[in-house]
Amino acid sequence: MSNIASITEAPVKKKAKSSKPSNAAKNKPASSNVSENDREQALNAVTKTMETVPGLESNVAPLRAVPPPQPRQRKSAIYPSELTIKFTGAPNPVTAGSNRAAIWSLFKDGITVEDFMTALKTTDKRGKTGKPLVGGHGDLQIAVEKGYIELI
Repeated sequence: MSNIASITEAPVKKKAKSSKPSNAAKNKPASSNVSENDREQALNAVTKTMETVPGLESNVAPLRAVPPPQPRQRKSAIYPSELTIKFTGAPNPVTAGSNRAAIWSLFKDGITVEDFMTALKTTDKRGKTGKPLVGGHGDLQIAVEKGYIELI
């Protein structure tokens, strides 16, 4: 039993010190031996220099808030039923095969707004998706704005 060392006699290894700086040292700002008063004087000197540059004021416009984009203003989309549709001779501005083109194909020269609304509700035509056409006074208004028809 003589060759078994006791627990208290066993050698203990010590950890080597790391050469890396500690986290506390990393977070400390480097001291530049500059006081707050010196920093303030330096900032004031830069500001003063910029103010004395000739013509700088005329080149810099003041910042202004840009208003958000406004939606397109349209008047009331309800037209009296006795108005008559008249083609202006302008080419059809909508894409052929679209739902709006199918709705606008119901326009006939000389029919009233009431007749157009009736034709729109009773038509068997289908749109691009195969669903029934959904249209109304808004389509009339767009056609008038685009110059495709006139309401007289």
